[in-house]
Amino acid sequence: MNKKFFTQVALCATMILPVFTSCSDDDEPTPEPVVSAEYVYVLNCGDMGSNNTSLSMYNIEDGTVTKDIFEVQNGRRLGDMGQDIVVSGSQIFIAMYGESTVEVTDLEAKSIKQIKTDGQPRALVADRGKIYVTYFNGYVARIDTASLEVEAKVQVGRNPERITVANNKLYVANSGGMDYNTEVGYDKTISVIDITSFTEIKKIEVIINPDNVVSDNNSGVYVISKGNYNMGNPPVPNTLQKIDVNTDEVSVVTNATMMTMAGNTLYYIYSQWGEDGEEIMYYTYNTTNSSIVSENFIGDTKISGPYQINYDASYEHLFITTSDYRNDGDVYMFDKSNNFVKTFEVGMNPMKAVYVKK
Repeated sequence: MNKKFFTQVALCATMILPVFTSCSDDDEPTPEPVVSAEYVYVLNCGDMGSNNTSLSMYNIEDGTVTKDIFEVQNGRRLGDMGQDIVVSGSQIFIAMYGESTVEVTDLEAKSIKQIKTDGQPRALVADRGKIYVTYFNGYVARIDTASLEVEAKVQVGRNPERITVANNKLYVANSGGMDYNTEVGYDKTISVIDITSFTEIKKIEVIINPDNVVSDNNSGVYVISKGNYNMGNPPVPNTLQKIDVNTDEVSVVTNATMMTMAGNTLYYIYSQWGEDGEEIMYYTYNTTNSSIVSENFIGDTKISGPYQINYDASYEHLFITTSDYRNDGDVYMFDKSNNFVKTFEVGMNPMKAVYVKK
């Protein structure tokens, strides 16, 4: 990495005298200057079974991209099937599904610890010194950011996916995705976990195959259920729903494929196939008054094959990644006014972008 620290040291000369003299207060060493650097790290899932998950680094200052900063810093690869990444204080946590580990690094992507998990980690959320991670075998675990140990875990629904925090509770999307072709079928619940007691207090029923959950500043929780990919009888499309956290009432908002939250603005993308091929729409939705703000927030920007979307609140930028499932993908970056800023190439199947300032 290009960050350098310059240290000015004040040396104290020792005089050859019967009594030794010491440095005065004026001769104290000069403190190291604070050198700041800003990066965007992008977790790239890679191809299943290929051990090619990577962590790309975009240097905001000079616009350069290091395709796999983790391998550069550590002399090894992350492993297989990285799913999620979060920044908490001076540490980065990466859910490695194929390795059954949570990789912890510093802000320079240098490995601190590999936390072994007894389930395959899927999604992460940080809250008040804890990291909460979904295990695909039906649990949510709590990791302490000081000890870097798994403190406890709680059972939820089948094949939990993403997780969010609202009203001092965790909301977990239970997909049941591995049972899609069995008599049991998809799960259709959102587990609600009380953070203080770390127990599941209820399950809320939604449309089948919930995959993504996000929360706004008003403690509203939004869910995307993937349905049955229009392959069932009857067909069930991707559906965006809202959970009223006060009453647990669930209401259908619209159809959506992927989403992210920025304060009280929900960004969501909906793609569908029609007579003219695939139609992709980019919406912004005001969760305060339940209204669509824009039906094309990317403007004239052309994006081929949107794969994932996320908003980084600390940087106030939106990221849309692309994938064709064969080659390295791109990241499209937009500022808080939805102005297109930059596109840059990263690794294969980019999952999420996070901002780091040192």
